[in-house]
Amino acid sequence: MKISYISNIKLSESSGGMSGANNAVHSLLNNDHEICDYTYINPETDLILKIISKLFRLVCLKGEYHFFSERRLNVIRDLFELQKKEGNYYFFLGFTSWINITPIKPYYCYNDACFETYVSVYNNKNEFSEVDLQRIYNKERNFLNDAKCVFFNSAWAIAQTKKAYNMSGKNFVNVGVGGFIDLPKQDSYQSGYKFLFISMDFESKGGYIVVKAIKKVRENFPNAQLWIVGDIPPKEILDQDGIVYKGFFKKSIKEEHAQLMKIFEETFCLVHPTKKDINPLVIVELAYFGCPTIASNRFAIPEFVLPNKSGLLIDNPNDYLEVADKMCYMIENKKEYSQMRKFTRQNAIENNTWDKVGERLLNNMK
Repeated sequence: MKISYISNIKLSESSGGMSGANNAVHSLLNNDHEICDYTYINPETDLILKIISKLFRLVCLKGEYHFFSERRLNVIRDLFELQKKEGNYYFFLGFTSWINITPIKPYYCYNDACFETYVSVYNNKNEFSEVDLQRIYNKERNFLNDAKCVFFNSAWAIAQTKKAYNMSGKNFVNVGVGGFIDLPKQDSYQSGYKFLFISMDFESKGGYIVVKAIKKVRENFPNAQLWIVGDIPPKEILDQDGIVYKGFFKKSIKEEHAQLMKIFEETFCLVHPTKKDINPLVIVELAYFGCPTIASNRFAIPEFVLPNKSGLLIDNPNDYLEVADKMCYMIENKKEYSQMRKFTRQNAIENNTWDKVGERLLNNMK
């Protein structure tokens, strides 16, 4: 199979998230098929519409979703048509950027969620014109419906898309996801109660809730600590006993990657009471080390945090007492915790690596 690969991310970018997924999926396809050309298309946002939309929302009027305006989508379509594409099939990374394109060859696509799911999780839909959102929904529905196969990384995302777009999903396939960190040879955790909170958005991922929770936990377990990685919290939080900010690390930098690996090796438990997420990869990455997770019972998280097997689920991520109670459970129940570490690592290696994603992907492209 000869494939023309189309992406809005440069192949040289592979730090994690969608850039890492882009790099990984491209590599997986190229191992089994022939990727004969790589098309990168990512024009500037529709600046005029962006300003107008912002002004509308400032005065409590509904704006338009400028990043996927008709003008920008048409630019993407025109750039696509200008590119030389020698493959027998197209493979699109993502969905929404390509919805004004009418492919003349069979095509596949891969993403973590549809546009409606993304807007529902990360934006306030009430700020945008319903007519404009529906325009994008309708076009994306048609694009997905006409694909040979639509690959998602969670069953939750598939269910959300089928419901939002009223689709049968007969061409939808859950291929899962892998982490973007070196797979350790073994679980190297030895001792200590170092809970880890890692995020690029301290507030929306539940940072303030975890800070309250660790304070409660330390009333009974004063040796417990909260390590924070990523977005730096306010100084008043950093000044609290038991809280250590470890820094911000770029996996693409060898030394920083090694530092992050060391932190993961020493982590007792990941705590992730997120309120805005789709499929947090940090859960998968910590699982390679045998580290269980306490996380929100929302989004695709229950597919990766299996209750009492690879972690514990939080019914109310706004309730710091519930979070603290589950943190204490991890400390108090040593036998169950030890069993969790073994299962967590084994399950991640057997199901949630890019090699496993590749097997599922390629099995559906024969």
